[in-house]
Amino acid sequence: MTRAEAARPEILSYDRPRSAAAPPLFRQLLFLALPILAEQMLHSVVGLTDVYLAGHLRRDAVDATAAIGSIAYILWLLGLIAGAIGTGSTALVARATGARHRSLANSVCGQTVTAAVLAGVALSALTLLFAPQVAAVTGLKGQAYDFALFYVRLLSIALPFIIFLFAANSCLRGAGDTVTPATSVIVVDLVNMGLSASLSRGWLGLPEIGFKGIAIGTVTAYVIGGLLQLAVLLRGRGGLRLHPHRLRPHWHTLRRIFKIGLPSGVENLLIWGANFAIVAAINATDPTNVSGSAHIITIRLEAMSFLIGYSFAMAAATLVGQSLGMNDPKRAARSAYLAYAIGGGAMGFMGVMFVLFNKPFSHLLAEDPKIVTLTARCLFITGFAQLGFAASLIFSAALRGAGDTVVVMAINLASILGVRLTGALLVARHFKLGLPAIWMVLAAELMIRGTSIFLRFLHGGWKHVKV
Repeated sequence: MTRAEAARPEILSYDRPRSAAAPPLFRQLLFLALPILAEQMLHSVVGLTDVYLAGHLRRDAVDATAAIGSIAYILWLLGLIAGAIGTGSTALVARATGARHRSLANSVCGQTVTAAVLAGVALSALTLLFAPQVAAVTGLKGQAYDFALFYVRLLSIALPFIIFLFAANSCLRGAGDTVTPATSVIVVDLVNMGLSASLSRGWLGLPEIGFKGIAIGTVTAYVIGGLLQLAVLLRGRGGLRLHPHRLRPHWHTLRRIFKIGLPSGVENLLIWGANFAIVAAINATDPTNVSGSAHIITIRLEAMSFLIGYSFAMAAATLVGQSLGMNDPKRAARSAYLAYAIGGGAMGFMGVMFVLFNKPFSHLLAEDPKIVTLTARCLFITGFAQLGFAASLIFSAALRGAGDTVVVMAINLASILGVRLTGALLVARHFKLGLPAIWMVLAAELMIRGTSIFLRFLHGGWKHVKV
């Protein structure tokens, strides 16, 4: 080794293949995916619990269910904003970890935290200022609108903690530590379920405050989760540690994070906008809120399938990034295919369950016969789209883990805006065909998007993306 080479060990370690020392791929994939799956399944149970609590309130159950469903889209939006930062962070931390460049991983972590806190504070101020407008965009009327407005105002308090929590978890997952993010979210979910149930029902000596109790429980849980994760990063976990001096803006690292994350963030923001517009159209066309409630319940039930795919998608993103950091693109490709074989197979099985047992599933979250019947019809339809949905989740994540976010953005936007949004709005507003017809459009779009993303992955251009 020359003196010049010895002075740059991080470059040599980044360029040196290390696949021979890597653990078996199947075991590593499960090690990464299963904690995420446990986290996401519990998180799904929280969403189901909120819907159940709202749907079984003593008063205004239908309005409360519609409001909870619409607020879920706002929480989704917050996750996407954090994801605009976290996608770049995951890819860079994963590559640095694969190259054994720990100082770079810690630098990315510090810059991620800075960006997340600033974004959270700005969003908090904007949400508090424009809360009535945010609630009005949902298309809800009457008591349902009042519920949504209360939730939005309360949520603004927790925004910096929520954005920070999601972004910090992205860094840890990039380092290969999926247990700590899962643990933090599990704590959030347990606090959420316990406090929301107690406050909405008047348990454990607490006052019975109905819908407001559900909102207070959720917001309190996120604040606690953000504080716990800050303590974890300051102490250090999974080889990653937040050093105070790393919080000072470092423009080169920030540019690298946003070079990867912004295309994904813009893509996800537009995707969210399309889905939110569909929800608003459903709410606006049915003043009884039956269609809105059935739509939200169908999505909550479908989560039992797509959260499995999401878990293996996150694992694939980490392994693809780390494999490319090892200069082993074949291992990266095997990671994605194996993730789809397991995650996609599980989603395909759940699709069969939705087709065969849609009515029993629907009874889990609703009592109103009209809502149950409508939910069952929508669940039957989406059962046929689960394999395509799995492909869109897993291969998109694999491409993002490689840093190939621009092409993924283009494919997703073309499918979601051109097919999903346009088709659903035509069906809802122009032809007025009802909720099952809207779900037929959504199912067809998932198959189109999944096929397109898979073909991009087969193309192989992602193997040569520089980050």
